[in-house]
Amino acid sequence: MTNLFSAPSLFSVLVLVCTVHFAAASTLLPDDEVDALREIGKTLQKTDWDFDVDPCGVEGGWGDNKVIDETSDAVTCQNSSDANNNTVSHVISIVLKEQSLGGTLPPQLFRLPSLQNFNVTRNYLNGTIPKEWGSTKLRNISLLGNRLTGLIPKELGNISTLLELVVEINQLSGPLPPELGHLSQLRVLHLTSNNFTGELPQRFAELTALQELRVGDNQFTGKIPDFIQNLTNLDTLSIQASGLQGPIPSGIALLKNLSDLRISDLDGHESRVPQLSSTNIEALILRSCNLIGELPGYLANMTSLKVLDLSFNKLSGQIPDNFSSLVVVDYM
Repeated sequence: MTNLFSAPSLFSVLVLVCTVHFAAASTLLPDDEVDALREIGKTLQKTDWDFDVDPCGVEGGWGDNKVIDETSDAVTCQNSSDANNNTVSHVISIVLKEQSLGGTLPPQLFRLPSLQNFNVTRNYLNGTIPKEWGSTKLRNISLLGNRLTGLIPKELGNISTLLELVVEINQLSGPLPPELGHLSQLRVLHLTSNNFTGELPQRFAELTALQELRVGDNQFTGKIPDFIQNLTNLDTLSIQASGLQGPIPSGIALLKNLSDLRISDLDGHESRVPQLSSTNIEALILRSCNLIGELPGYLANMTSLKVLDLSFNKLSGQIPDNFSSLVVVDYM
C-alpha cells in the first residue's frame, strides 16, 4: 500500500503552508495599528469596518492600498521594509467623507505613526479637536462641515509636517492659538464660518508658505493685520464678513501671486481702492469696504478677471470696455 503522506510529500505540504502563511502575514497591518483603528472607528461611530479581513487589503470595504485618493472613502496603507527587510504595512490615510458619522474626533490618531491624511468632511461629528494630535506627523487635516466646538488646541502648532488645516463650517470659538504660527510648511488654512474671536495672531506673519487663507464669517476684532504683506505666496485670500476692520492694508500690493481676492463688510475709515500688483487675478471682490474715489486704472490690465464685485462702496468711473465677458455685480 502506497503511503499518501510520505516524507517528501508531507515536507512539500508544510513548505507550501508556511510560504502562504508568511506571504499573508508579511502584508498584514501590525496588531497595534489594527487596535488603534478599532478605537478610532468606535470613537467616530464608524460601524461597518470589517476587522475579519486585512485593513490594508481591498476586501471588507477598506479600499485600495496602493494610492492615496482623497476623493474616495477609504483607509489607505503603504508598504515599507523594516530593519530586517520584512515588508510591513502602515496606515497613511483615512478619508471618511459624507458618511453621517455622529461620534467625536479620535485622539488615537497618534497611534498610527505613518498617518499623513485625515479627512472627515461633512459628517455630524461633535466635541472638540483633540490636543493629542499635536504628536502626529499629519500633513493634511480636513474637518469641514461638522458640529465641532471649543478652541483649536495650541498643540496643533507642534505638527511640523502639516500642509493643510481645514476647519470651515463648524462651531469652533475663542481666539486662534499663536502657536499655529510655528507651522512653517502650512499651505492651506481655512477657518471660515465658525465663531472665532480676537485678533489674528501676530505670529501668523511666520506662515510664509501659505497659499490659501480664508477667515471669513467669524467674529474677529481689530484691523486687517499689516503682516498680510509678508504672506507673498498667497494665491487665495478671503476676508469676507470676518469681523475685522479696515482699511485694507496698502501692503496687499506686495502679494503678486494673488488670483482670488475677496474682502467684504469692513467697518472703519474710508479709503481708496488698494493698489494691486497681481495681473493674474480672476476674482476680485471688495464689497462694502468703505471705498471711495475713482476706479483704479489697473483694472484695465487685469485680463484674467472673470468676477468683479465692488458694490456698496462710493466709487465712480467706468468699468473698462475690454471686460465684455466679465461678471459684474456692482461698483456703486
